[in-house]
Amino acid sequence: MSVTIEQGERSPEIAGATATFAAPESGEVLDAGSDVMVTVNVESFETQVQTDTPRSDSIANSSKGQHVHIIVDGGPYHANYEPGTPFNIGMLEDGAHTAVVFPSRSYHESVKNEGAMDFVNFYVGEEAGDFPLNPEEPTIIYSRPKGSYTGAGAERIMLDFYLHNVELSADGYSARYQIREKGSDEVIASTTLTEWVPSFVEGLQKGTYIVRLELLDADGNVVPGPLNTTDREIMVDPEAQEEEEA
Repeated sequence: MSVTIEQGERSPEIAGATATFAAPESGEVLDAGSDVMVTVNVESFETQVQTDTPRSDSIANSSKGQHVHIIVDGGPYHANYEPGTPFNIGMLEDGAHTAVVFPSRSYHESVKNEGAMDFVNFYVGEEAGDFPLNPEEPTIIYSRPKGSYTGAGAERIMLDFYLHNVELSADGYSARYQIREKGSDEVIASTTLTEWVPSFVEGLQKGTYIVRLELLDADGNVVPGPLNTTDREIMVDPEAQEEEEA
């Protein structure tokens, strides 16, 4: 199996696009034992429309259009197509939590404008534990890929992430992706990025894979932090009928 990862370029900028949390408030203690609702507002960004770039035809693309990604404690994102209304992110364990939000194009590439992203640290049930995101520390946040990739959507899969309080450079911090088959320690594809851009993997055959994203320091060491190493399981089947991923 010949698997390649190609560094790409950012899609054209969506000037002024931002996503911010209206609820919960920073430090708020939410009731335990019930679903957590968040509310996100956007500016200079239209949801439920297709992103008009050639990339929308070359990788997995949502028929529902542009949206925001809500990421809770570094887990797989929730796609929210209706900002301004309460959105259910499910039940959470008691203690400290972090939710991150940013605008996403219809093909799930994040909008990387300065100030486009927002986060909120909050509690469920009790004020206990440490928040996954420390606003003063360098942090990388996994976004794509996630879920299942089938048919044409499995031929070219985008890798994308978000940065907080850190910049990538040739002589400083970098982001590393590694891909393994599930159950194997062998890395079948890897790339290290010194620019904040998406990448694209090709050549994955039918199977289940683990995608690892890490934030590295100038010496190549993984930067400590709950979000700075993330493993995500994905399923790939190029021969199956293409199914849309949220």
